[in-house]
Amino acid sequence: MMTLSNLACYLIYSSVVMVYGIGLNRAVVISRSPSHLILSAIKILITVTCTSVLSYLLVTFLLLPADLAELYPFVAVLIYTTLSVFIEAIIRITAKVSTSEFGISILFVFLALAESCSLAECVLNSCAFVLIFFIYVPVFMCVGKCIEVFHPKREFENTCLIFMSIAVIIFLLSIWNVTWLNAGGEF
Repeated sequence: MMTLSNLACYLIYSSVVMVYGIGLNRAVVISRSPSHLILSAIKILITVTCTSVLSYLLVTFLLLPADLAELYPFVAVLIYTTLSVFIEAIIRITAKVSTSEFGISILFVFLALAESCSLAECVLNSCAFVLIFFIYVPVFMCVGKCIEVFHPKREFENTCLIFMSIAVIIFLLSIWNVTWLNAGGEF
């Protein structure tokens, strides 16, 4: 049950793409030309999940006992780079396609490590982040197609209108949260 609530939270209320902004620009770019989307999703899912697991284990069993917890980003980047290059080489040899991606994936790893209390949560969060990122790609494709139908004026670029539409979607997703109305100071 906790897994479904985490997934719903990261999908709607605290979306990795919409609220944190991780991969927002990349999702818009991917939505314009979605070739090799599934292959890219599989590669990112494998690298993010494996990196999260290995980083979590190294941080928990090596860095924390040695009081070196502040080195976890360095360890995560090293593990991610190694795994990503290995999987990218396999994909290039077998499918003859490039699916290289660094920024989004490593941010997913950092977020999964920072927002998990156990190894299971770390794995589920990292899988959820990748899943949610690729769920929003078709949404952005639809927004782009809707904008193209209305033939916007030359002053507006399609990308500008897509980002403005995304801002409206973010506002609509978070408007029900009224905690921002609190005046603060009084309890």
